[in-house]
Amino acid sequence: MTVDFPRQPLEGILALSPLCLNDDNSINYEAIRSNVEWLEDQGIHGFIQFATMGQSMAPSEAEFDEVTDVVTDAADDITCVVGASAPNQQEAIRRATYAEDAGADGTMIELPYMIPLQQEWVGDFYRDIDEALGGELSVLVYNYPPATDCDITPETWKNELVDIESVKAVKDSNYATPHYDRILGLSEQINVISPYDCPFWHDSQLGGKGFIGILTWAAPQTMLRFYRECRDGNHHDEWTRRVNRTLAEVWGDVSNLPDAPLVSNSPAVLHSLAEMSDRPAGEVRPPYRRLHDEAEEALIEALQPLRDIERELV
Repeated sequence: MTVDFPRQPLEGILALSPLCLNDDNSINYEAIRSNVEWLEDQGIHGFIQFATMGQSMAPSEAEFDEVTDVVTDAADDITCVVGASAPNQQEAIRRATYAEDAGADGTMIELPYMIPLQQEWVGDFYRDIDEALGGELSVLVYNYPPATDCDITPETWKNELVDIESVKAVKDSNYATPHYDRILGLSEQINVISPYDCPFWHDSQLGGKGFIGILTWAAPQTMLRFYRECRDGNHHDEWTRRVNRTLAEVWGDVSNLPDAPLVSNSPAVLHSLAEMSDRPAGEVRPPYRRLHDEAEEALIEALQPLRDIERELV
């Protein structure tokens, strides 16, 4: 079964786009535009503006709207997803409807944070968003329990979310196998998007349709080929297995940078990864900050094996 999308599909590599800043912490709109254009030139299938690593919590209403206008204008054939996660339902709906009217293909929305929802409220939250939309925007549900303190269960998916018209895909960051593989079991009803680059080797064998591109910034052609090989069932070819092993080691090191836990430094990591491909990123909006020198050096060293594979391809 193929999921139907009103605009461009949410599948393939969806790269997280950094919130580029000027030295005074104002948003560098032209840098964001140039990054979208670069991703499209590389052949990446889509991007997500305003994910967690892209500082979805950072913009004012006016900044959110202007960034949305910029990225929807910059996107040509590349799938444009604008994150609409917010502390409250009213702002999530405002962001999602603005993105739809601006021409985005999709939106990624996690549950409101600060005060956790009860499980039985989850369906109503996404139904209210669906009712506010005009039928043109695809919703990528983001399950991120560390932020929301509410884990969207497979039962909630089966009993409620799969029946919501605009809900077309899921990014689930609960990696526990008994949970995650049950979500993959829904892959004929929704597109399951791996939460980062590494799990796609596993997920694509169980129906996964794509992955969130993070390491993709440092090795775009490697990740494109890796996606194609996994999509086409070539999981046990020597090259594919080599990349899969490399990704596991690289991500393990990225997750253990010295005195820079990923949970607090994920925007900084995304900025540094983009800069490895000579893309603009700038500062991270306070109170968050860029990696300190030792962590930056460790990140560069961690990515070296993947960058070596990239050099073999280009």
